[in-house]
This record gives sequence, structure tokens and C-alpha cells, in this order.
Amino acid sequence: MTRILADFPEKYEVHQSYSGNGFGYLKTNIKGFNQASVVNPHFMLTDLDNYECPIALKEDWIKFNIHPNFIFRIAVREVESWVLADREGVSRFFNVALVNFPINPDAEKDPKNTLIQLAKRSNKRDIRADIVPINQNATIGPNYNGSLSDFVFKNWNIENALLHSESLRRAYEKLRDFNPN
Repeated sequence: MTRILADFPEKYEVHQSYSGNGFGYLKTNIKGFNQASVVNPHFMLTDLDNYECPIALKEDWIKFNIHPNFIFRIAVREVESWVLADREGVSRFFNVALVNFPINPDAEKDPKNTLIQLAKRSNKRDIRADIVPINQNATIGPNYNGSLSDFVFKNWNIENALLHSESLRRAYEKLRDFNPN
């Protein structure tokens, strides 16, 4: 998310990031973040995960009036779909043929697994070692977040990604058009 906000340096300054606290933390604290938006704008991004659609997630999570300074967006299905949306960039990063990458990553049932399966095809040993789970008990590789964060900050092309992910495009446009109260 910090990478997307960096496209608007005159509008946004990240003071605190709560990434890594998980879905449950966000759901439990959404009302508090909304209330805090009265003082300072807040942006919350969550994965759609197993909800049928974004409307179902919003109806489950939001039982209050959203403050105009609270921007709530949902990555369909997971934020990994936004990474996959830069098909050419991830193809180069993994050194895996472009034809293997989904044209519409928002339609993938499990974008994280898609990313991991593509990493398995990489002839780059460090990509496989970082991203692919090392055993059946692990869900991601030991440097999954580090490796993908490095890619996103150094090589991810948001213009390409916007062409292939509607949920990313909507979030980007919301951030671009936002004017705090």
C-alpha cells in the first residue's frame, strides 16, 4: 500500500502502518479507525479472501456511517492479485514466461497460491527459496514478504498493473480523487 501512496507524495504521508496484524485485527478495529478519521484521514486495505463479493464483506464489517476521511478498499481476492496484475514485471522478476500469468488476476480464486506456483517455475534459485514454502506446514516461503516487497518497491509497474486489476484501479482512483474534509 505504501508503494501506491508514493504515487501521490503531495497528498499522503504515512505516519503509521498496521500491516501484518491480519484480517481479524482490521475487522475488530475498523470502527476505531473510522472514528480516528475525524482527526486524520485513514486508509484501510483488506483482502476479500473468502467473502463472495466486496459488498458482502462491507455489510459484515461496516455497521456504522463511514466518515468521509476514512478510505476503505478491498483487494479482490488478495493483495497478491495486485502484484500479479503487473504481468510483465512479475514475469521478468521470476524469469517465467508471460503466457503463464493470469490476464485477470482479480478472477483468481487464490492469487497467493498462483504467485507461489509461478515462483516454483522460476529458474532463479533465490526466488524459489524465498517464496515457495519449505514444507507442508508452511503456507509461504521464508522470505515471501521480503522478496515481494523488494519487487514492489523497486520494479512493480503500477501503470501496467492498473490495466489488469479492477480492484486496484478503483483503489487507485479513490486515492487520486480523495480530498480530506
